[in-house]
Amino acid sequence: MKPYADNVVIELEPLETMSAGGLHLPQTARQGARGSRYARVLASGPGHRRQRSAGANGTQDGVFVPNETKPGDRVLVDSLAGQACEAEMSMTRHNKGGNFGDTRIVRESEILAILNES
Repeated sequence: MKPYADNVVIELEPLETMSAGGLHLPQTARQGARGSRYARVLASGPGHRRQRSAGANGTQDGVFVPNETKPGDRVLVDSLAGQACEAEMSMTRHNKGGNFGDTRIVRESEILAILNES
């Protein structure tokens, strides 16, 4: 899958099943919660053109803004960001239920942070 413009294909990481104190988190409590989620970038578009106001001839040519994300980046997004998509990847998924393998298409501007991996 090759995203267009400033779109980014991400796969949400599974939600925690246990709290820091060792309590089991029920499915309903985890899904409805508003907050942020970690994700992996699967593919990133080339970028977009920033629009300028129309000139005398009616054209809108702006500066090209390349995407900063790249495949493999770990990012932080809003839990409700983007559009869910059914992506056919090369590897068969054995776990289609639950929160595993949630693939979404988000705009790069919806990504809250790119996390540094050490």
